[in-house]
Amino acid sequence: MGTYIGIDLGTTYSAVSFLDNTGRPQVIDNPSKADGNNITASNVAVIGGKLIVGNRARVQFQQGKSAFARFKRDMGTSITFDHGEKKITPTELSSLVLRELKQIAEDEVGDIEKAVVTIPANFGNDARDATMEAAKNAGLDIDHIINEPTAAALYFAFDSGKELHGNYAI
Repeated sequence: MGTYIGIDLGTTYSAVSFLDNTGRPQVIDNPSKADGNNITASNVAVIGGKLIVGNRARVQFQQGKSAFARFKRDMGTSITFDHGEKKITPTELSSLVLRELKQIAEDEVGDIEKAVVTIPANFGNDARDATMEAAKNAGLDIDHIINEPTAAALYFAFDSGKELHGNYAI
């Protein structure tokens, strides 16, 4: 049986976590450490003909070279980015970031059974659907995405130590 993970697909940085053997959420360190320990830059760059995710892509973006950033803001829209002769969508770019986070998690905890991805509360249906598509394209088995404020409320409820009643997530 695999592990369940949670992913914060951020506009600037992203992170992945799992529940440890005590049931506490633990953010997984990015093994490159260049991304700031437990976060991964939500950037994609073309380096040596390959699409690279993370800090190297962020640096390339800052240098004005062939790189993409802040594409999460365009999820669910018709906006595309030039990648040589072809166009690449925000969904495709987000899928690359999610695939990188999945790999980081697999390297740390083994097989991933299911994942939950957090999104901003202001995401409309098109952006939600695009996020779900990006996650599936990254090889993640997800049933739901969850608003970031809801995720925070769930953690607060969990951390309170009180017995929980009712539905907290569907």
